Amino acid sequence: MPGSVCDIFKEPFQKYKLEQNHDVMEACKEFIQNEESKINVDEVLGNINYGEWLDKSEELQDLTKRMLESMLKVWKSPKYKAYIKKGKSINEGSYVCELLAPLLNIVMSDLPGKPIAWDIWGEEGSSASATRKGSRKIARRADYMMVAQLGKNAELEIVYLETGRPNSSQDKRVRDHKKLIRFSKDSIDTTRNMKNLKKIFNQPSTRQNLTIFTINIAGDVIELYAMRKESGIYKYCLIEKATIPLHMTSPSAVYLLIHALMTLRMAVACTIYKILYSSDSGDSEHSSSEMVVTVSTPKNS
Repeated sequence: MPGSVCDIFKEPFQKYKLEQNHDVMEACKEFIQNEESKINVDEVLGNINYGEWLDKSEELQDLTKRMLESMLKVWKSPKYKAYIKKGKSINEGSYVCELLAPLLNIVMSDLPGKPIAWDIWGEEGSSASATRKGSRKIARRADYMMVAQLGKNAELEIVYLETGRPNSSQDKRVRDHKKLIRFSKDSIDTTRNMKNLKKIFNQPSTRQNLTIFTINIAGDVIELYAMRKESGIYKYCLIEKATIPLHMTSPSAVYLLIHALMTLRMAVACTIYKILYSSDSGDSEHSSSEMVVTVSTPKNS
C-alpha cells in the first residue's frame, strides 16, 4: 500500500494515541533502579528455624495487602457472585487463572533468603516423574510446580499443586491427593537417582532437611501437605487446611487462608535455605524428627 494511502487509512485512528507521560516514565525509572539495586544482594537469614516468620513486618503487610487485593477482584466478579448465589459453574481454568495463580505468584515470589526458584504452571511434565517412568514424553504433569536450584544442574521439584473446580467431586479430590503423593515420592527419589542431586543429599545434614510440599485444592478448601523420608519410610502429613473464601467474609476467615499460604512460604524458604547452607557440623546433632513445619501467629509488636 502506498505511503500516502496508508497515512489516510490510519488518520481516523490517530485520536486514540497518547503523548508521552512524565509521571509514568519517572515511575518506570524509579522501579527499575530500585530493583537493579537489589540484584545479586544475598539475604543472610542466619540460624533460622522452622516455624518462624522470616519476612519483616512491612514485607508481611505488603504480601497480605497484595493477596487481599487479588481476592477482592474475585469477590467483585459477577462470575463468582453467580456461583455463590445461583450455583453457576466455574471451570478449572478460570479458577486457576483468576484466583489460585495470582495468590501463589504473590506468596511464592521473592522468598526469604532469595533462593533461585521458579514456578511452572502445567506446561511441562515433572522431571521427577520422567525419571521414574524413563521418559519425559510420558511424565505426569502437575497443575503447578515450584523448582528450586540447589547447585549447578541440580534442580529439585519442591512444591506441587493439583486442583479442580470450586465444586469438584470427591473422586476428583481423592485422585488429586494420590497424584500429589506420587509426585512427592518421585521427587524425593530423584535425590538418590540423579547424579547432581545425589551429591548434595549424600550429606546427612542436607538429607534431614529434605521435604517436599504439596497443595491439594479440594474444591473451595486448600490442603497443605508435606512428605519426608525417614528410616526408609515415606511420611506424608497434613500441615494446614483452610477454606478459600469466594466472597467477602469475616477477617478471621480470610486470615486462615492467608496464614496457610504464609505457612507454605516460610516452610519452603526455610527448607531450601537449610539445604543450601547446612553442614554436618551444624544441624547433624539434631534429629530430623524435631522438625515442625508450621507457623505460629506473630505477636503484636
